[in-house]
Amino acid sequence: MKIIGSIVLGIGLIALGAALFTSGRKRVKRCTTQTVGRITGVRESEDRDSDGDVTTDYTPEFEFVVNGQVYHGTANISYNRRRKVKIGGSINVFYDPEDPREYYTRGGGKSQPVMGVVFIILGVLTFLSIFKG
Repeated sequence: MKIIGSIVLGIGLIALGAALFTSGRKRVKRCTTQTVGRITGVRESEDRDSDGDVTTDYTPEFEFVVNGQVYHGTANISYNRRRKVKIGGSINVFYDPEDPREYYTRGGGKSQPVMGVVFIILGVLTFLSIFKG
């Protein structure tokens, strides 16, 4: 039974990694134009760990303008301190010149393909663990 679980887990990790890698690479290829957006708000999210401790993450919400059209978005990175997100501050936005609704900010460009590779490696290591045991 442990072997079947390892196989399923390995396949799942590899599939997730491949999806993250592929979608991240496509986004980076499409979003070739950079602009500076303005932070307009902060999205707060709370998470409770197994000990019951609560952590709060603060994610910038922003707007940016392309050809006179205003677009709104949420950053790809969160902070654990509210003061790091300054309303009215600036944020670099990479967008698709064909469709500015497709964008990413720091933490959402090259990090997604890297995370995909990490999941693929974890999946392969899971498969290899079958043969060690």
